[in-house]
Amino acid sequence: MRLEFYKSYQQVHIWTGIISGLLLYICFIAGALTMFKAPLNQWALQQEARLPQIDMTQYDALLQKVLLAYPDAAKDLTVYLPSTQPQHAPVSWVVEDSISHAASLWHASLDSHGELITSQTQVSAIGDFLDTLHRTAGIPGGDDHDAYGIFVMGLVCILYVVAIVSGLIIFLPSWFKDLLAIRKEKNTRRFWVDFHNVLGITALPFHLIIALTTIVFAYHDLLYASMQQWVYKDTPIFSRPAPSQSDRNIASLASIQQLEQSVRAIEPEFQPAVLNFAALGTPAARVLIGGELAGQWVRGPKYAYVLSDPYNAEPGYTAMLPSVSGIMGKVVNGFFTLHFGGFGGGLVHWLYFGLGLSGALLFLTGNIIWIESRRKKQQQTEGQTQQNRSVKVMARLTVGVTLGTLIGVAMSLLCAKWLPREHLDISTWQQAGYYLGFLSCLLLAFFLKPIVAAKHLLAILCALLTLLVLSTLWWLDGSQTAGVDFTFCMVCSLLAVACMATWRHLCNRQAQIPQDNVWA
Repeated sequence: MRLEFYKSYQQVHIWTGIISGLLLYICFIAGALTMFKAPLNQWALQQEARLPQIDMTQYDALLQKVLLAYPDAAKDLTVYLPSTQPQHAPVSWVVEDSISHAASLWHASLDSHGELITSQTQVSAIGDFLDTLHRTAGIPGGDDHDAYGIFVMGLVCILYVVAIVSGLIIFLPSWFKDLLAIRKEKNTRRFWVDFHNVLGITALPFHLIIALTTIVFAYHDLLYASMQQWVYKDTPIFSRPAPSQSDRNIASLASIQQLEQSVRAIEPEFQPAVLNFAALGTPAARVLIGGELAGQWVRGPKYAYVLSDPYNAEPGYTAMLPSVSGIMGKVVNGFFTLHFGGFGGGLVHWLYFGLGLSGALLFLTGNIIWIESRRKKQQQTEGQTQQNRSVKVMARLTVGVTLGTLIGVAMSLLCAKWLPREHLDISTWQQAGYYLGFLSCLLLAFFLKPIVAAKHLLAILCALLTLLVLSTLWWLDGSQTAGVDFTFCMVCSLLAVACMATWRHLCNRQAQIPQDNVWA
């Protein structure tokens, strides 16, 4: 490759990586944790928020009792079948005040005598908060579907694709010599470049998948609008079933077994897990059924979905089922399952978790390489040892954002685990915990020297991880969630050990760092 072409691609790779790297770091950390969204929601449940589980044969009776006693539940009600992970209650629904728009969360179950028991309580849904953080990088504003952060991350991922392609072009000339090579003996910058290359090359397909699918997710409304105008024209892309004229009374609801049999007539291996009923009692009544399909590419992180009529159990929209989706449906399903790791079960989820953490390290090492290279470039061209302001700002941003994200997440988890549910909006407090931790770390990184700030923040992170382990053991109740609690403690302990090792390395390295280094 000609030198001028090489330098051009190098500049493209550097600046697209620098602009997008820190936001992508936040998304990858949160995305790795989102692979276990449901287990994290289970971990955060307090014992008093749980209602008894019931037998499969009792679900229809429970559903009828809830809808008769609480008519507002007909607007939006979720049923968790026994095949799902242990939930706080078999049935839950949200009631929103028409004036203040304040929402209250209700749960219901049956006692040992078959009588209805209900509870109004707050469930943290920490996994859902982390999912929002993953999709928006913590950028506030907008509604859930049209959050500003989603559109920003769409643009960031366009830069991400450019960085991937340009980085691959740079690496190709030395492919055989540098593949999987990490040379510690040369110099610090060479080590970080080698480490960065290994992280990028070993996970190249994963990064391409995540980048391209995120762009599609961010701008899918624009894509559908363009396809409607130029391809489908007068024919709707998505056909909606006509409203049924059957009886819309609560007593006429199809049984859970009928709904299950109706879906299995199309997908014999379908295992229903979650049913979301909406607009019951109206012509627009529908039920979205989510279930497991082992070995299939499914629409969600864990479940395939089908939209049915809750009264006659007739499937209405089946494009989300793998065996009956057309070419368009299979393409859309492919985007979802590749991004969410919705294939291969728990093994793929752990693989995506590891790839998410390695992706975060990829962006961190890219920033470190840029900071180190700027120092040497200034020495060679300008003969100065004082670092430019841009380098100092980037060093402090790198420390503040990378450790601030982890500390913010840890504080959010602690809020979800410890704060009482009776008089607090727990979802608001766990968001406040994240932003308080993140912004405090960012502020500290600009007040202290980078290496000093990094040492302090690593010590704080180790303390928070230890507190999370102790909190989990304190709340351990020996129930069905014990496996989730044990896994959570194991992951936190490993991360704490890694942080402690990094802290010790920084303590040993601090005296050896040159005075003209931006970290010093």
